[in-house]
Amino acid sequence: MRLTSKVIIVIVSSVTTIIAAIFLLLLFRFEKQIEESFLFAARTVYENILITRQWVSDHKGVFVPKTPGMKSNPYLKHPDLVTTDGDTLTLKNPALVTRELSEMSKELGRDFSFHIASLRYLNPLNKPDRFEEEALVFFDSTTTAKQAKEFYRFEKRDGHIYFRYFAPLYTRESCLSCHGDQGYNVGDLRGGISVLLNVDSYPKAKRENMIFLAASGALAIGFLSLLIFFSLRKTVLSPLQKIETATRLMEQGNFDTSLELKQNDEIGQLAASFEKMRRQIKSYTDALRTSEQKYRSLIEHSLEAIAIVASDGRILECNSKLLHLTNYRGKELKGKRFEDLLIKKQSRRAFPQQSEPPNTEHYEAVLKASDGLTIPVEVYAIKGFVLGENKDVSFLYVRDLSERKKLEKLSIQAEKMVALGQLSAGIAHEIRNPLFSLNNNLDYLREHFSGNQTFEEIYPELKKSINRIHQIVSDILDFSRPHQPEFRPASIESIIDSALRLVKKQFEKSNIRIEKDVAADTLIECDPHLMEQVFINLFLNAFAAMEQTGTLTIVCRATDHHVEIKVKDTGRGIPAPELNRIFDPFYSKTPNGTGLGLAIVQRILEQHQASYHVESEPMIGTTFTIILPIKQEKVA
Repeated sequence: MRLTSKVIIVIVSSVTTIIAAIFLLLLFRFEKQIEESFLFAARTVYENILITRQWVSDHKGVFVPKTPGMKSNPYLKHPDLVTTDGDTLTLKNPALVTRELSEMSKELGRDFSFHIASLRYLNPLNKPDRFEEEALVFFDSTTTAKQAKEFYRFEKRDGHIYFRYFAPLYTRESCLSCHGDQGYNVGDLRGGISVLLNVDSYPKAKRENMIFLAASGALAIGFLSLLIFFSLRKTVLSPLQKIETATRLMEQGNFDTSLELKQNDEIGQLAASFEKMRRQIKSYTDALRTSEQKYRSLIEHSLEAIAIVASDGRILECNSKLLHLTNYRGKELKGKRFEDLLIKKQSRRAFPQQSEPPNTEHYEAVLKASDGLTIPVEVYAIKGFVLGENKDVSFLYVRDLSERKKLEKLSIQAEKMVALGQLSAGIAHEIRNPLFSLNNNLDYLREHFSGNQTFEEIYPELKKSINRIHQIVSDILDFSRPHQPEFRPASIESIIDSALRLVKKQFEKSNIRIEKDVAADTLIECDPHLMEQVFINLFLNAFAAMEQTGTLTIVCRATDHHVEIKVKDTGRGIPAPELNRIFDPFYSKTPNGTGLGLAIVQRILEQHQASYHVESEPMIGTTFTIILPIKQEKVA
C-alpha cells in the first residue's frame, strides 16, 4: 500500500473518530438539555402549585360561593358556611384546590396535568398510580431518599410519550389543622404532587437533531479530511513523491535529474541530503563508468583474444577477437566452459622447461570453433582476480597459432621436399634405368626359358618385386612433383562412393562391415580425382588396421560454410607417440607400405584449404576428421 493511501486512511479515520466523539458529546448534551427543559417545566408547574397550596393553607382554606351542582368537600368537618345575607359558601382546602386546578388544565387541553397522590389517601381520587407509588416509596424508604427533591422519568402510554415528574409534600405546621387527626407530625411525608408533561415532539426533535448532527459530521469529516490531506500533500506527500521519483531514476541508472525542494523543514533537509548523495553517486558512477570503458576498450582492442573465466570455468566476458576466433555469438559463448572449447587430447603444456610465475598457466591447445574448425592456440592464464561477486577469476589470453603452425609445417615440409627432390633425382637416374633393364631382361629370359619349371616358379615373384620397386619409384616421383588441383563443383557422396568401389576388392572376402551416413546432394568445390585419392588412402589404411574384421564408419555433415567428414575404424589404433609422425613421408608400420599414403593425403588436403586431425586409442580404433570448405578461397 502506497504512503498516500495510508495517509488518507489515517486522516479519515482520525477525523472520523474525533468528529464522532464531538458529535456524540453534542448529542448527549442535547438530550441532557432537553431533559433539563422538561424538568424545568415540571418544576415550574410544581412550584406554582406549591405556592397556590401554600397560600390556601396559610389562609386555612378559602370559601367560595356554592353554585348549583357544586358538591361540598365530604372530608371536612364543616365544609359549608351560610352568611348573614343568606349566601352559602363552601370551603376549598389545598388538596381540593389542587385537584380542581388539575381537572381544569385537562379541560383546557394543555400539554400538562398534575395530580396529588398519597399512600395514606382519604379521597380515592388521590390514590397513586404505579409511577407515583414508586416515587412515594422512594422518598419514604431511606434517609438518602428523603434528601432527594424529585423523582422523574419518561413513560410511553396509549401511544404517547410523557415526562413524569413527582415531588414530595412534607407535613408543615399549617397542615396539622386538616391532617393532624390522621396521625401526621411535622416533617412526615404526607404525599406528593405528580406532574405529567406530553413530550410527543421529543423523539422527532431528537431524530431531526441526530440527522442534522450526522449530516454535519459527514460534511465536517469530508471538509477536514480534504483540508488536512491537501495540506499534507503539499507539504509532505508531494515532496516525498518527488524524492521517490528521483530514487527510481537513480535505481534505473539516471543520476542526472536533480531534486530541487526549497523547504525549511525536515523534508527540505532530507531533499538536500538526497541531492548531495545523488551528486556523490553520480561522480563515483561516472568515474567507475570511465574506468570500465577504459578496461573494456583495452580488452576489446587487444591484439589477442581475451576471456574472463570464473572459478568453475564458465566464460563471464570476452572480446570480439575471441568471438571471431571461435565463430560464436556473444550470448552463445558466455556461460560455456572454456575447457569445452578445447580438444583436450591434443592439449599439451607449453614450455615445460620454464618455471611459471605463481597463479599463472601457459600451454598450447587446439581450439574447436562452433563450425567444427580446429585452431591451434597458445593460452596464457592469470588467476586469482576478484570481479564483483566472482572470486578466483582468471584472465585468459588466447593467441591464434594457425599462421605460426602453418609456417612451421611449411618449413618442415619444404625441408622434406628438398631432401625428397634430391633423392627423387638420384632415384630417377640410379634406380629407374637399371630397373628398366632388369625388367626387359626378365622378359627376355621368360621367352627363352618358358618351359623351365624352376624359372616358371621364380618368375612371378621376380616380376612382382620389380613392379613393386617401380611403383615405389613412381610414388616418390609423384610426391616430389605434385599436380595442381583443378577445382570444380562435385558431390562429396559421389566421391566417397567412387573411392569405395575402387577399394572394394580389398575387403570383399573379409568380415569388414561398412556403415555410411553421408548428407546427400552436398556439393563442394574440389578436385574430385585428388579427393578420391584421399579417401582411397584412408580406406586402405582402415582395412589394414582392422585385419579383415571390424566396422568402417563414414559420417558426413554439412554446415553453411564447411563439410565435416569422419572416417572411423575399429582397428588396432595408433599409439600416442606415433600420432605426430603418421604424416611424415616414408613413415609406415605396415610391412608392404611405402609410407607416402598419408603424406599425399596431407598435401591434397592442404591444397584444398582443409583442416584435419586424428584421434586414436590403441585396441579401440582411429578416427580421421576432415573439414573441407564448401567454396575455395582464391589465393592471390
